[in-house]
Amino acid sequence: MYKKIISALLFVVFSSAFAYAGGVTNIKEVVNRSSKVVRVSTYENKALIENGWQNWLATPEIAANGGMWTGDIWMPWADNKEQFKSHFMKIEIIEKRPLQRVDFVRAFGVYQTGEEIRFSFAREYESRQPANSWYLGERYYDANAPKVDGEWQSGGERRIIFSDKPDGSVGFKFERYTR
Repeated sequence: MYKKIISALLFVVFSSAFAYAGGVTNIKEVVNRSSKVVRVSTYENKALIENGWQNWLATPEIAANGGMWTGDIWMPWADNKEQFKSHFMKIEIIEKRPLQRVDFVRAFGVYQTGEEIRFSFAREYESRQPANSWYLGERYYDANAPKVDGEWQSGGERRIIFSDKPDGSVGFKFERYTR
């Protein structure tokens, strides 16, 4: 009798521990306190029946110095290069240059692997095109990429906050989202 009870309790404890591993991470809010425009997008290559080939989900450009976006963007999973080429989040920090008619963009690849959210610098480019035209291929996956600043554990609702760094660049950190 006791063996059954202990076995059942152990099953519940271990099931709970494994259930937390790699929980769904949902970006609920993006706050831009930086001097540049930002945009967050995800690419999920799924079947027509799931999303009607609407593989890109993106925020609009979020204005500098206090712009904000609220909604739901789920963090894609990528445990390796093969998965990354079909599942990634892209963060773009956009320096508007209206006199040159092209914007300067710094792009980062962000992904969830296990219980961690990681990011890597992808590239810099000049662009006249919408954000969704710049796909991040498997070469932008880095197995040793650092964890995002702030709340790096996967699972739960998050807010991304952008701010200027002392060197003039823009950084971002993840926080737990509270209403």
